[in-house]
Amino acid sequence: MGWTRPGGVLAACLALAACASQALEPGSRDSLPAVLAGPADAGVHDLRAAYRGALCPRLPPGSPPCDEVLLRLPGEGEAVAAAPRPELSGRYRIAFVPGLFSECFERVVQPFSDAQRALRAEGFDADYFRVSGRGTAAANADQIARQVDELAADPRPLIVFAYSKGLADTLEFLLRHPERAQRIAAIVSVAGAANGTPLAQRMQASYRGLAALFPFPDCAAGSGDEIDDLRPEVRLGWWRRNWHAVTVPVFALVAAPRPDRVSPATRATYHLLAQVDARNDGRLIWSDQIVPGGYLLGYANADHWAVVAPVAEAMPALSFAFRDGVPRPALVRAAIEVVGATLESDRAHAPASGASPGAQ
Repeated sequence: MGWTRPGGVLAACLALAACASQALEPGSRDSLPAVLAGPADAGVHDLRAAYRGALCPRLPPGSPPCDEVLLRLPGEGEAVAAAPRPELSGRYRIAFVPGLFSECFERVVQPFSDAQRALRAEGFDADYFRVSGRGTAAANADQIARQVDELAADPRPLIVFAYSKGLADTLEFLLRHPERAQRIAAIVSVAGAANGTPLAQRMQASYRGLAALFPFPDCAAGSGDEIDDLRPEVRLGWWRRNWHAVTVPVFALVAAPRPDRVSPATRATYHLLAQVDARNDGRLIWSDQIVPGGYLLGYANADHWAVVAPVAEAMPALSFAFRDGVPRPALVRAAIEVVGATLESDRAHAPASGASPGAQ
């Protein structure tokens, strides 16, 4: 069967979904104690109003209303309109880091592909940092470092958009390559696995026996250790040990679809996670996508795949299996606008000690 054909992709999706066919356990014996708090109580800087003000005017004709694209939840406040900053394309370089399995499907659909095209058309330099689809965070961190080195001739700092496990890979890069990490001005986590997912604990054994070895022609087999990078106890333990190494501000765009916006292809895991929290994107619970002490951009009404990849556009024959219509280029461009303004404001108000905004 051709893996560039819709049937091959659908077969792969079903094989991966099979790893999560049973009920979630409430937790493992290794789970760290945790507390639930509102964004402000967790030290999160709430930028939802500013992000809405940047996003809504950018929505293209035919897009759903802004309140359908970006959920309006209590405490957001009125949208704050800001003047566009056209100089951002000359001030920052943009990079994108994909997630688990992304490499395996890149010939069919690449995360952020439509956003990259739109940014380049506007004059931005946008890079796609390829990482192993089934690589560990440590191995992928080294791959990111090599690609950062390739941009050494460009003095502009990077705004890095990290998707799903790509956030764990990027954070590991900060830890393992602190000198190169100085090139990073900010990380925008898009449905990022900041605190992991209960699915990783549930799927650990079956992942090692099936998904890690499944014969995808476009990506190497995994060791099975890559699933551990997404277990909640591993991610929370990482933060406990390494929070001091995150001197780069992290901005979170959370995927939190309403039930009718969950793709049929991901409903099985959506309902599985709903046993823990109904606010999930089919892979991650909404609260696990936010970095304590970081910045909150907003809650996109899109599932884990639709928020970054034009799957229905790339595979029209499978459009019935995906809920698309997500204005991804506008989501990304508005994030750059708000991140740029925030970095500028934080530099203007930085204390003499030079402490990094958003550091844990």
